[in-house]
Amino acid sequence: MKIYNLILPAIVIGMLVGACKTDDVKPKVIPNTGSLVTLSVDNSSISESGGSAQISVTLSQVTNIDVTVKFAYAGTATLNTDYSSNLSITIPAGSVSNSSTLLANQDTLKEGNEIIKITIDSIINGIEDGNQSIEITIEDDDVPATANIILNEILYDPSNTALEGDANGDGVYAQAADEFIELINNSNAAIDLSGFKVFDAGGLSSGTPNHTIPSGTILQPKKALVIFGGGNPTGTFGGALVQKSTSGDLNLNNAGDILTIQDSSGYVVISYDITPLSDNPNESYTRSPDITGGFEQHSKVTTTKFSPGTKSDAAASPF
Repeated sequence: MKIYNLILPAIVIGMLVGACKTDDVKPKVIPNTGSLVTLSVDNSSISESGGSAQISVTLSQVTNIDVTVKFAYAGTATLNTDYSSNLSITIPAGSVSNSSTLLANQDTLKEGNEIIKITIDSIINGIEDGNQSIEITIEDDDVPATANIILNEILYDPSNTALEGDANGDGVYAQAADEFIELINNSNAAIDLSGFKVFDAGGLSSGTPNHTIPSGTILQPKKALVIFGGGNPTGTFGGALVQKSTSGDLNLNNAGDILTIQDSSGYVVISYDITPLSDNPNESYTRSPDITGGFEQHSKVTTTKFSPGTKSDAAASPF
């Protein structure tokens, strides 16, 4: 009996059986790098004393791989000096969002409110949805609360073309009556403006205010106060407090004038020199962006010539 005759069939059978086996193959994990990333914050204004804000990153769709979002910080506030915050946030696979806490750092410096600007520096396994950015204001508690009163818009040269200059909405164009200033309470606390005084250069020199804010005027957080030269202000003005000059005229010249606002103790809260922007614009000057930006002619921001009590954007939304 030849043994090799038995071995050969066994080898053939083994080969045939082996050919029928299927190896266990793990499914490939394909990174989903097409999810769009957005950036948001739950509190745009925080106190220097223990204030905090939650920074969140959100995906447009669930991914099967971690997404890491790295931040860039700018603004007048300094990272690790005025505040602390993570340099990145990772959204775990299977989730659509994650967040981290930004904390303000207390100090005793009278530096005024400071701005934190946060943008997306880079993303691993995701795509930024346009240009994402947020701003957070750190409210300095070492200066008087009135330091949070911001001049946001000023109209000292209304258009004299028909009713284009009718800023107070009473249906009548009147140069002196349609002049206005718009003040914003850029804080989280109500501010009592009772007894504040508004002067032009001549009024300040003579000690005669063009407007004295009445007793009991409380400006709530993130709200506006609009003061017109006169007339009969008509409209909602974004829910702003609306007053008209107690002297009947703000008397703001188109050139060579200075607006000065003092609190009830005589402390200068705002000083605005009209001269650098005295080019007879026939429209207002407004901050762009509102509250934090520099002054621009209103028509360079949107198509209208003024926006008393509302943001300068075309939507004219309240603050």
